[in-house]
Amino acid sequence: MAIASRNTSLMDDIGTIADILSVHAIESDNIRKVPDEIINILASKGFFRMKLPSELGGIDSDILTYMDVIEEISRIDSSIGWNTMIGNSSIGWPGSFLDDKAISIIFKDGKVPLASSVMQPSGKAISVEGGFLLTGEWVFSSGIDHSDWVLAGFTIPTEKPFNHRIACVPKNELRVHDDWKVMGLQGTGSRGYSASNLFVPAHFSWSMTNDKPLRGGPINYLGRPGFVTMDHAAFALGVGKRSLETIIEISKTKVRGYNTDRLHIADRDSFKRDLGLAQTKLAAARALVKESHLKAWNYCEQKQIPPPILQSEMRNACVFATETSEEVAQMAFKYGGGTALYLHNNLQKYFRDLAASAQHMMVNASSYENYANFLLGVEGADPMGLRST
Repeated sequence: MAIASRNTSLMDDIGTIADILSVHAIESDNIRKVPDEIINILASKGFFRMKLPSELGGIDSDILTYMDVIEEISRIDSSIGWNTMIGNSSIGWPGSFLDDKAISIIFKDGKVPLASSVMQPSGKAISVEGGFLLTGEWVFSSGIDHSDWVLAGFTIPTEKPFNHRIACVPKNELRVHDDWKVMGLQGTGSRGYSASNLFVPAHFSWSMTNDKPLRGGPINYLGRPGFVTMDHAAFALGVGKRSLETIIEISKTKVRGYNTDRLHIADRDSFKRDLGLAQTKLAAARALVKESHLKAWNYCEQKQIPPPILQSEMRNACVFATETSEEVAQMAFKYGGGTALYLHNNLQKYFRDLAASAQHMMVNASSYENYANFLLGVEGADPMGLRST
């Protein structure tokens, strides 16, 4: 079981850049993406290479350190944390699953590019000699402005049974849309993109039904959805934690009430009760996430993909952490009062960003139903939804 990282400098490095990240993060929501300066700092420190196999210049981080890093960066700023987690999966996946021919091009001269992704199979393709002709429109590609390569989920309609494939495409071959005008996660630059009859060589694609990576350490054996459940959970826990820290500080000086009822928020029993409960729920969610993912890590260290029921447990823990963090942020926003409505007050940002993150398919509440299928012994039970039999 992993209890410490081989790369302890990752957490130390966050401390050295935290102030810079905080200062420039203010721009994110206004320009609708993470500023270039922040992306460059993160890239130079290796924060986009935590899931990448070491033979490609990656870090191959252990699971505990990875979650702690994503949580702490998300605590500093939600947009930066979101882009960091998406960037790690988007380059980690092709680094682990594409064959050597594609790898030699993507990682030419030993350089590690940046990537973004939409894994949802929104595209359709037809098979042609040497590859596929890909057509489709994808939404929510976080960090695409900073990316060299983009992952796009697709299917071949004539292929039976259903086969979820991923294409790895140079961004300059796609049409990127200026459509990221949203209420939450505004600073993540999650723009959509499209393609029409784009030729994708076969070696620049892989099937999501293939769990075994071609290269990389234990983190690459987490499988699906385990490879990303730790991301969403850590992100939510980090933003939830920051929400509590913020309202605790505000509560000491902010007065609410009328006439003789005017009190500092921190002196109100109702706030103390909600604060204590929120902290307890957040700690419980974090413990559940780490328990389920460490159980999976035991398999990964043996180069085994965790079994489906454990995949479902990881996703359930991720959903619970997201829901809990959203509740915590809503509580903090409520006690922030009227001033929390202003855009300069980050309580509204934490609330909006967690509400937006909860819309992601990976943290859909249907995960509880999927998990129940395992508990009930339903044939075809799967972490991502009941499979037809």
